[in-house]
Amino acid sequence: MTANDLEDLRPFCRDDAAFEQLKQVLKQRDTSREQGRLDMARQTHRTQALEAQRRAAEAASQAKSRFLAMISHELRTPLNSILGLSALLSRQVVGSLNPKQSEYLDYIHGSGEHLLAIISDILDLSKVEAGQEHLRLSQVSLTELCQACLAMMQPRAAEKGLVLTYQVADLGPTTCIADERRLRQMLLNLLTNAIKFTAQGQVTLTVHSREALVEFEVEDTGIGIPADQLEQIFQPFTQIDRGLDRQYEGAGLGLALTRQLAQLHGGHLRVTSSVGQGSCFVISLPLHGPEGSSLADVRAVRPVPVGTGGQRLVVVDTDLDHHRALMAYVRACGWQVSGCRSWAEVHQHLKEHQPHLLLVGDREACNPALENHLQQLKPPLVPQPIKVVILLPEDGAAGGLASADAYIDLPLTIPKLERMLSL
Repeated sequence: MTANDLEDLRPFCRDDAAFEQLKQVLKQRDTSREQGRLDMARQTHRTQALEAQRRAAEAASQAKSRFLAMISHELRTPLNSILGLSALLSRQVVGSLNPKQSEYLDYIHGSGEHLLAIISDILDLSKVEAGQEHLRLSQVSLTELCQACLAMMQPRAAEKGLVLTYQVADLGPTTCIADERRLRQMLLNLLTNAIKFTAQGQVTLTVHSREALVEFEVEDTGIGIPADQLEQIFQPFTQIDRGLDRQYEGAGLGLALTRQLAQLHGGHLRVTSSVGQGSCFVISLPLHGPEGSSLADVRAVRPVPVGTGGQRLVVVDTDLDHHRALMAYVRACGWQVSGCRSWAEVHQHLKEHQPHLLLVGDREACNPALENHLQQLKPPLVPQPIKVVILLPEDGAAGGLASADAYIDLPLTIPKLERMLSL
């Protein structure tokens, strides 16, 4: 019964005050019911809107992932040729150069490496944010890694007259479980930033362990960071020095990526700073790898033997064109190089020649049957063992990692090629 229906009963009611009170109670009940229906309708509408937004966000994320997977090859492939061929020309493998030509080639190579670094940071950050980055864990020597990073940064520091030092403080274990490539990337990002924003003084890398953590501390005597911007610097495409006429170059991705990679390892990145006095960034990582990882997840790191290398290399990939610089360099080193676009061509080649090395291109590395193909290259199916090198695709999802003797990340560089030829 509603308040309106109650009006029909007024002639039978002797107490008007009680009747009016009852009407008010029923009216409040009707109002409350109507408000409840409106609230439920609004909640249903909000739920439907949120669900539509979630589906749209998922679709956008999937579209972004597909775009990044496609654009990764499209961007890196020409850079492979730019970096590889400019390095070949700089080494004068096709003829002598005059000083001005050498200078221009250095500019080309340096600009290509700078562009590659920006592209790599954008793709890496997008992969981590999309949950598509998978760590390749191994046992990492702390001292060797830190000294290698400092050696890479020493020329930059020397150009600015900075002192670059390494310290070990209360270091118990000498190794940790981490993705060595990503850990190196984190340290190089911090060291690069420290050198970039320090005009004079020193940059110090300190490593120490605390309970179950290992901490990498990068301290500089640079410009420092205002207190109100300490959190903003970890946002992508953010720098303290803003504007079109800014003094310091860079896309503002290094710190955002470093924090994401630290969190992916189960750790974190923190910073303390004083304007005009310097900054201190600290990466804290679990010594034994991310929570939930086990020794079964840790891939053994095989030492690369040093030798003179063989005389014949076979490259197998569905697209041989973007390996042109690689093949040119290996030929310049005195090797005989053959390219095969299918495994049928590989087996036909093996009937006539015995290669020392087989290089699996990054596109062929995604072949689900790769493991089976590699098993057919082992004795007694072939007269002698063949060393196998796999070019890791962007997502690292190579199908035959267990059967390879070495793995190389793109883009290829001269040091990586020389390491390959030393197998």
